[in-house]
Amino acid sequence: MKELAKQYNPFEIEAKWQERWAKEPFAAKAQSDKEPFCIVIPPPNVTGNLHLGHAFDNAIIDTLIRFKRMQGYETLFQPGTDHAGISTQIQVEKALGQEGLSKYDLGREAFLARVWNWKETYGDIILEQLQRLGVSADWSRTRFTMDEGLSKAVRYQFVKLYQQGLVYRGERIVNWDPLSQTTLSDLEVDREERPGKLYTLAYELADGGAIRIATVRPETIFADQAIAVHPEDKRFKHLVGKTARIPLTNRWIPIITDEAVELDFGTGALKITPAHDPTDFEIGERHNLAMPSIIDLQAKLFSELVPERFRGKDRFAVRPEVVEALKQDGSLIETKDHSIALGLSQRTGEPVEPLLSKQWFVRTGEMAQRVLKGLDEGDITIHPERYTKVNRDWLENIRDWNVSRQLWWGHQIPAWYDQEGNIYVPDLDNPELDPPNDPRYAGIELSQDPDVFDTWFSSNLWPFSTLGWPDADDAFYQKFYPTSVLVTGYDILFFWVARMEMAGYQFTGQAPFKDVFLHGLVLDEKGQKMSKSKGNGIDPLDVIDQYGADALRFAMTYASTGGQDIRWDQRRVEMGRNFNNKLWNATRFAFMNLGADNSAPIDASSSATSYHKPETLADRWILSRLQYAVKEVTAQLEAYDLGLANRALYDFVWSEFCDWYLEAAKPSLREGNAQTRHVLRHVLTSILKLLHPLIPFITSELYEALANEEQLGWASWPEVDAELVDKEAEQAFAHLQNAVRAARNLRVEASIAPSQTIPVYLAGSAAAPIGGEAEVFESLARATLVSEISGVALSQVAPELEIRLPLEGLIDVEEWRAKQEKRLKELLANRLKSEKKLANPKFVANAPETVVAEEKRRLNEASELIKGLEASLKQIS
Repeated sequence: MKELAKQYNPFEIEAKWQERWAKEPFAAKAQSDKEPFCIVIPPPNVTGNLHLGHAFDNAIIDTLIRFKRMQGYETLFQPGTDHAGISTQIQVEKALGQEGLSKYDLGREAFLARVWNWKETYGDIILEQLQRLGVSADWSRTRFTMDEGLSKAVRYQFVKLYQQGLVYRGERIVNWDPLSQTTLSDLEVDREERPGKLYTLAYELADGGAIRIATVRPETIFADQAIAVHPEDKRFKHLVGKTARIPLTNRWIPIITDEAVELDFGTGALKITPAHDPTDFEIGERHNLAMPSIIDLQAKLFSELVPERFRGKDRFAVRPEVVEALKQDGSLIETKDHSIALGLSQRTGEPVEPLLSKQWFVRTGEMAQRVLKGLDEGDITIHPERYTKVNRDWLENIRDWNVSRQLWWGHQIPAWYDQEGNIYVPDLDNPELDPPNDPRYAGIELSQDPDVFDTWFSSNLWPFSTLGWPDADDAFYQKFYPTSVLVTGYDILFFWVARMEMAGYQFTGQAPFKDVFLHGLVLDEKGQKMSKSKGNGIDPLDVIDQYGADALRFAMTYASTGGQDIRWDQRRVEMGRNFNNKLWNATRFAFMNLGADNSAPIDASSSATSYHKPETLADRWILSRLQYAVKEVTAQLEAYDLGLANRALYDFVWSEFCDWYLEAAKPSLREGNAQTRHVLRHVLTSILKLLHPLIPFITSELYEALANEEQLGWASWPEVDAELVDKEAEQAFAHLQNAVRAARNLRVEASIAPSQTIPVYLAGSAAAPIGGEAEVFESLARATLVSEISGVALSQVAPELEIRLPLEGLIDVEEWRAKQEKRLKELLANRLKSEKKLANPKFVANAPETVVAEEKRRLNEASELIKGLEASLKQIS
């Protein structure tokens, strides 16, 4: 066996194993006879650095992968990155800006060459950072959403959808970023509550009077096409079918009914501006309304519909001018404060403008219905179960998906146009043949659509494009698809998970994964979402540099329970570091006691009973408890509850193995008991295996130090041995533990130093069995068992046991009594003081919550101490 350093140094050990796993990845074998288990990484952006969300995702995924690999599955942790259209292009444009250049100065081809160079320089940084976390991915299979294979898959997807009539070019409302000059997906828009105003305006009726509407965007009234009221709203029934004049104009619009109108918002009457609001657009479609735009791509007002004095002005800058004009016109009835959920571009921070724009869209209705049918049939199980309804609700109310983006970086849309605007798309039987190269279109001047696909139009194929699709004969696709489980945050359930579900059924005829494990978000200590703008982010690499990756993984998995958001707490990382130190020291102790006769590696066939049946109570007890630990941890990992698995192991290793077994085994080890050494080695080896998925670095190092040639990641997972479950030993050891705890408590009560050996008398039906383990009890309690006592004694009662500590000869009883009585008097005074404070309504009402809580804690603590002291004094009275 290898000699271990006195102190655990995570940085040296983690660097060693990180390098080994990068050079010798856990490669998946497509020809293996083993049952497959596959998880695809949620592809991080090539622009990104590792953040806590990535750390959480990948700590969970790697724990499951390592667990299944040790269970004997052929595992594939499929790594890769996303080209991240907008954010990558912005990064490169910023770099160009520092050179005094723009993308237009370079032109599209040269600009894209610059982006590819940038990707080659920086694109692998996040994968290297993931390796620091100990991710056991098959790095030899790393994919990129714009590599050759995935680009072919994206093109095939578009061509097939086009030929099926499921993708079309048309005008719809999109999220427009005026700064980056592109449309955005809903996921790329952050909603932020900001203070605003709600304006009540009067629209003059043709036959006299006025109808009042409420709006937060008075500058858009010039594009109004109707006023809508709810069909059941009695307040407006007499006005339906009439017309009203748009303020500041001479245009009249109809009053219509639509069920989308909210009865309790504003006045109950809604101005309909189809070109600048998603809900208004849908109402406009239902009622065949015109859809004129009055806000251009720079977010400025334009169009002859807009009074000339407002044209060419920014949407927000012009608002006060429009409001003032409405006020002068007499059309502004009321202005009041109102909170507005403003959509902001995630990449630029610019307020997003809902615009009517000609874009490419995917018809999602039929595809969503296919997924809903699969959910009904149990094809996919979502964990936690409560998100199943959320998934269904979104699919049942899905809108067509805008998949075109006004960018240069990305998959350019494979659609061409002739001079009349006719569309040319490659044939499905030869999707790689561009129409300009197709002999059928010789002589026709064609130009390719300059737009690129939404990033999600490639990542929706990720579970199968990374495995070789659309080549259905690819060995990895055949072996590992459908994948086993998808692990991701619940916040992208709609935008990524649902789109992968739709793509999976549409293109492969089956669900892309059997299980979906949704975890919560990592929030800051105050429960707020982390962001650069708030300056409250935690860099996981800083945490790793301070505590090590295993400590961070411990903290992440410890907090992974039930899909709930978790507040970042550095103490969990410190808890992980302390646990690793405890494990290292416990292993050092074991090594010092195992001896040369027990240095051979333990293989998969070895068991605790292969030597001979354990005889000591401590050996029988720890082997029995190990079976429960194996059963519990295995069950929790199978159920994707990493938090409970972590806690079960923490309790077993720290308390039962380190605090109890190692101490209880010392007498036997001192005697050179070979069987106890064998049991110690077997339990330690099992512990390292159980812990390995959670904290792979330290466990790999310790397992190797046990003279095992094969690395721990390939070792077999422990299995329950029913023969070692020993209820009798567990009950007997529980009595022993009770006696030890009682003796330690009595020592404290009597104010006797921990180093002093104390006499202890045991009575009751459990006393004799403990007497049979006298050496173990005396070692654990630092006590001597006596057969009889006399004089004053302190005592405690446990099931089937009374434990007595005689005081005569140990302490000056009268002096001890006087000290305790003095202490009791002080505690009674403190309790009275706390009771008076808490009985004062002004204190409870005005003092900070933390101060009141602390006073309650003091009161409870004093009461408990008083109760114990009174009982002790009563015993010696």
